[in-house]
Amino acid sequence: MTDMPATALSAPQESPECVHFVDDWHGILHETYGGDSDRVVLDCARRLAADPAGEGAYAWTLGLVMMAAHIGRFSHKDVAAAALEALHATDRRLREAPCAHRTHPYEGDLDDRIDHFVDDLPLLTNGLAEDRDPDWEDDATKEQWLCPRDIAGYARVAIDIIAPGSVGGIPPRLPVRDARRAEDLRSIVWDYPSAAVDPAQELSAYARNLVANPLGYHRAGLVVVLHAACWYAASGRIRDRRVLDTMVDALEAVLPGLGGASCAHGEGEHPEVGRDTAEQATVGIHLLSPGGRGVYRHWHREELETAPLEAWLCPAFLAAIAREALDHLRTGRERLFGLRDTAHLDEALLRPDGRLDVERLTHAVRFRCRDGQAAEDAGLWAARRFAAGPADPRERLVLLLVACWSVTSGEEAPPEAVHRDLRAILGAVRTDPAGGSCPHGDAHPWEVLAELAGRRHFGFHEDPYGAHLNHLYAPGEYDTPEPSFGAEVWGCPRHVGERVGQALRVIDGAR
Repeated sequence: MTDMPATALSAPQESPECVHFVDDWHGILHETYGGDSDRVVLDCARRLAADPAGEGAYAWTLGLVMMAAHIGRFSHKDVAAAALEALHATDRRLREAPCAHRTHPYEGDLDDRIDHFVDDLPLLTNGLAEDRDPDWEDDATKEQWLCPRDIAGYARVAIDIIAPGSVGGIPPRLPVRDARRAEDLRSIVWDYPSAAVDPAQELSAYARNLVANPLGYHRAGLVVVLHAACWYAASGRIRDRRVLDTMVDALEAVLPGLGGASCAHGEGEHPEVGRDTAEQATVGIHLLSPGGRGVYRHWHREELETAPLEAWLCPAFLAAIAREALDHLRTGRERLFGLRDTAHLDEALLRPDGRLDVERLTHAVRFRCRDGQAAEDAGLWAARRFAAGPADPRERLVLLLVACWSVTSGEEAPPEAVHRDLRAILGAVRTDPAGGSCPHGDAHPWEVLAELAGRRHFGFHEDPYGAHLNHLYAPGEYDTPEPSFGAEVWGCPRHVGERVGQALRVIDGAR
């Protein structure tokens, strides 16, 4: 006959032994424990191994559940092996024990319960029934918690966390490593990457996995993940072209296997994607593992508005979103890293007489928050026209100042497609801001305007930089703005050198 734990509510322990360790287990669960965590794990595992079906098996098993994520990620191999051996022994001894319970706590959502283990463990054997224990808040009874089959179930849960996929007979659960991946990926598509996350490395890893096996089990999840992340990757946040190249390669590799896939799904029966990329990325991670897919099936049963799992796995659906992501990444790659064409702007930024439409030029840079590419193109156009050498020195000065402004007005440096040419043009400007004498002191225009703007001297709809550059180029067409500066101050070598130097520092900081 299978051994069963002797623990019973009628035989209370005044101070269960686990109370001496449960705070340490809780600290290891939350990565706040400052001591030797392997020692704590090994002690708990040895205690369970010494009597895997005994009176204290519930405590040592739940202790290993609390520490399982840490064990699987950080513990030495011999420590993890000892924990697994003890848990397997408990499972073997208790999983077939007689039981009249319809359900057990281990079948529920561990994430909802595990934080309460630190408080509930000492209560399990205090001799008080649930209705007489003011501190007991769990929905399950203590008898259900102490049931041998529940202890065996939690042993399997811990085994699966430490060694994912190595044991059955547990509720579907997203592997711990995938839960971290989902959290990291959400932080990326939200554009607030966690401190320890390198978006370029993360996205490259998913793409490389798909390139390596475009027909494998992970195909659907990886396609969904790359589609969710393609907007971020093509936004300019990724400064390494190789990341976009690898993502493009991955999607190109997967499409032939999807072929001209068709399906029986009707209109609107495929998942809606692209609107909530964080939710989509989370689903993609769940598609990577059997446990994750099982969790998603449960979601679908609970949340009827979610698409069924089969719709996410549909080859026709995957082909459609792979093509959409591929088109977006190719377009973004060209915009970010290709040769940026600005010749078409001659028609918009030059008047019929060949003079600058300076107001349009400065307006494009000023409103970069509305159209960042238009501001980048305007600055690059100004730099290229400056390099071409217009004869009018006043125009040359304005073009150079606008080119610098287009770089320094944004929160981030321009992409490689823009800063590649800007770096070459501005780097060739001969200035020496540190040398020579200057009669203007601290009265150079840009610094004065920046200080005034920082003090909100100007209204929201006013444009101090554009208004001054417009007047500098065409003083007869535009009113004199306040404070006013003469052309010689704008063109002071020190002032121009400072503007060029700041723009180059911004560009070089992005490389």
